[in-house]
Amino acid sequence: MRKQNPNPSRRRLLRMGVAGIVAIPAAPLLFAPVAANDRVSEDDPEAQALHYRHDAADVDHEAYEEGQTCANCLLYTDPDASDWGPCEAFGGRHVAAAGWCNAWVPRS
Repeated sequence: MRKQNPNPSRRRLLRMGVAGIVAIPAAPLLFAPVAANDRVSEDDPEAQALHYRHDAADVDHEAYEEGQTCANCLLYTDPDASDWGPCEAFGGRHVAAAGWCNAWVPRS
């Protein structure tokens, strides 16, 4: 029988490939803290499209009802955040807890 000499560079390539595949699911965890610290501005085109306001008292929209704020919205993913917290409507960027937008969904 002939004994094959494995190519060390091929092994290295396979190890790097496996490591890369394993690292892909962890990538959002590495980049999420950067995105989470980004506060939504009222001038942001996405915020304007959703009629977002930092203070619900300033809202002049037919869909707004008294008492609706980001803090009591289902899309506000950290209900314990007192001033600013992540919102799913804005891709996890932070919105004011006292704010409002027309994507508001009641928290059950």
